[in-house]
Amino acid sequence: MTRYHLDAMTGKRIAYTAEEETAKNAEEAATKTEKDKVLYQKLRTGENGVRGKTIATYPEISEQLDLLWHAIDADADLKVKFAGFYDAIKKVKEASPKP
Repeated sequence: MTRYHLDAMTGKRIAYTAEEETAKNAEEAATKTEKDKVLYQKLRTGENGVRGKTIATYPEISEQLDLLWHAIDADADLKVKFAGFYDAIKKVKEASPKP
């Protein structure tokens, strides 16, 4: 579909040239990308430091760490690769077992 702009001198509608159309599309894409970035940040952080919508969908950090520990616990190679993390959490888990 042809797009138009107004001629400042005559006030008439003038169709964009192919080059103008390409430049306009690139400008609009860049503007949309920037707006999307800003919206994403607002959704992530929320207003005035309040948890945003996307952050609220993640499990709590403690739950994420527990899931990570259990994934390592199920894999012998990961136990070796992440021994410091694994052993530190294991020590706490053994000292305070779930009822």
